[in-house]
Amino acid sequence: MFPTLYAKTFAILGTQLFITWAATVLVIRFVARRYHARAPGITARQRADGSLDFDIDWRVIKPYFYALLLLVVAVFIVLYWKGRHDLAVGIPLFSLWSILTGIELALALLSVDENLGGRVLAITVSATVGCALVGVYAGIDFGFLGTILFFGLMLLLSGNVIRLFLGMQSATQRGSAFFGVLVFTGYLLFDFNHLSKLADRADANTWPVAMELAINIYLDVINLFLQLLSALSDS
Repeated sequence: MFPTLYAKTFAILGTQLFITWAATVLVIRFVARRYHARAPGITARQRADGSLDFDIDWRVIKPYFYALLLLVVAVFIVLYWKGRHDLAVGIPLFSLWSILTGIELALALLSVDENLGGRVLAITVSATVGCALVGVYAGIDFGFLGTILFFGLMLLLSGNVIRLFLGMQSATQRGSAFFGVLVFTGYLLFDFNHLSKLADRADANTWPVAMELAINIYLDVINLFLQLLSALSDS
């Protein structure tokens, strides 16, 4: 059913991205229902187009958010070191990680403006498809990007640490987000190009290899979405 490495990788990746999208939508719809039921801690403001922008009191969700974040990290560590070599363990763990990530994305959207989700998703999908086509069919070896992207990622992480402890002006924060967009767009090119090179090797056409590639590309897509959300938001 999945004869090539491309088919295996995209089967895993597509399934997990769908699970993440479904979890995100369900959480936002749950919050909307709770708002209309007048649940405490949930407010909303009406936008110019008549839609509602929901907001959850950070003091209410803060302990749950950090507990969720720790759980996401723990599941990812087990998935990466154990699950990518054993699909019987890896697929359920990846699915759990995708659900948790979807909840995190919903909270991120609610903290900014969930109405941005459609626009950011469209840009993310377009960028992902574009990078896939270039990475696979352009005939360019993007392996040289590995070291450059690593240092770019370290710089981005350093900026996030500074923002967490010292704060960051809105313009600087947005500039950092656009830099993050460049970094993760580069990683998409790099990882799709890596997939194309492995697809030419018969010994690489295995589910564990596909699982590792899917995890890497999934991380690229989710982080690109978050960076775009930060860059395009008004806050």
